[in-house]
Amino acid sequence: MISRIFTLIFLLSMPQWLFAQDIPDFSANYLVRLKGLSAGELKRELSTNIDGSRTFSSKSQAKGIFAFFKPDLVEETSIWLQKGKIIQPQSYLYQRTGGKKDKYLNLSFDWENHIVNIDNKKQTWALDAKPYTFDKLTYQLALMSDLGQKKKEFSYQIADSHKLKTYNIIILGTEIITTPLGKIEAIKLVRQRSSKSQRQTTLWCAPALNYLPVRIEHIEKDGTNFTAELRRLKGIDITSAFEKKVAKTSALPSH
Repeated sequence: MISRIFTLIFLLSMPQWLFAQDIPDFSANYLVRLKGLSAGELKRELSTNIDGSRTFSSKSQAKGIFAFFKPDLVEETSIWLQKGKIIQPQSYLYQRTGGKKDKYLNLSFDWENHIVNIDNKKQTWALDAKPYTFDKLTYQLALMSDLGQKKKEFSYQIADSHKLKTYNIIILGTEIITTPLGKIEAIKLVRQRSSKSQRQTTLWCAPALNYLPVRIEHIEKDGTNFTAELRRLKGIDITSAFEKKVAKTSALPSH
């Protein structure tokens, strides 16, 4: 009885944002392939800070022979707050280093004045921020959250360099796909681009994993095909999400 009372006191003293998290903290590792060949890795991590804000980070780098041709390390970090069901970015940092041309981009969201302040180390400028403006990382969490709320239409304003871009995403259907972790049911989505664009980005988001993308495919305008497939995941239970793999055994020779 005493232990139950202490447990209740502990729960009541916890900040309320802990109870409002739609997406739990997680760490995901993706295998990146270029034209079907293993080319590198993508790591994504969502964590909760002491003040209740949350950090979503992404890190990608080529491996093996591909690192010789494209040694760039790309790191992104977004800090955001949960406002009810709304994900509200506070800051975003993009850094690309190690290659022929480094790139730096820092976004600071001033929601009181509805402005996004941008700095690329060469110049600074500001964009008007609409109520549902995201950066390139937080919109992906917003998509997961919207899928969890059973929404069918997805349109996001993305602060990117000198202008706001609109990302429209549509659902193509549901598929059973195979990943390094096994087979899993996923919702297939594609980003709609202009009719002139030859680029294509497709996502497969798994309902059993809080709609986390388990496969990402991007086709460049020259036809180059990149894929990223989930191969490790911590923080989200995968016990019953994937179909069990059946070990293959060779037949014994007959006598």
